[in-house]
Amino acid sequence: MEASELSPGEGVLLDEGDIELVQRTFAKVAVVGAEATGRMLFGHIFRIAPDVKKLFSFAKDEETMWLPGSRLEKHGARIINTMAVAVSLLDDLETLEPELEKLGVQHVRYKVLACHYDLVGQAFIATLEDLLETEFTEALKSAYLKVWSFLQNTMIADNYTW
Repeated sequence: MEASELSPGEGVLLDEGDIELVQRTFAKVAVVGAEATGRMLFGHIFRIAPDVKKLFSFAKDEETMWLPGSRLEKHGARIINTMAVAVSLLDDLETLEPELEKLGVQHVRYKVLACHYDLVGQAFIATLEDLLETEFTEALKSAYLKVWSFLQNTMIADNYTW
């Protein structure tokens, strides 16, 4: 499938311009670092939905979970690094889609619910807004929402149709 055919659902098409914009701006996230960005992401997740803390074993100790080298930091870095790979592969869906599908199956085993993807998407957008500041325009937000929608829909796929 060509990137220009990428449809994240609801009739919204992600075009080459969106992909270029997302890839260019996500490179700025790398400058901040996956660990710091991951901490920011979890800060937004727990701000938006404090009750999800109980889903993470590393969130049991509020005092240590935010420290450098913590399990939260490592998990956040894995999420951001995975996002970086996904963003880099937006123009190679034959490689990206099977990886996202596998990741979706793994998350079912971790007891992640379909609604959690929306939560992480909100937190991801808030994190990008913090990092990119004035560069985070409505056009950029729209492009990232299209990307997130595609990633989310691919990971959810048929995993929640019991």
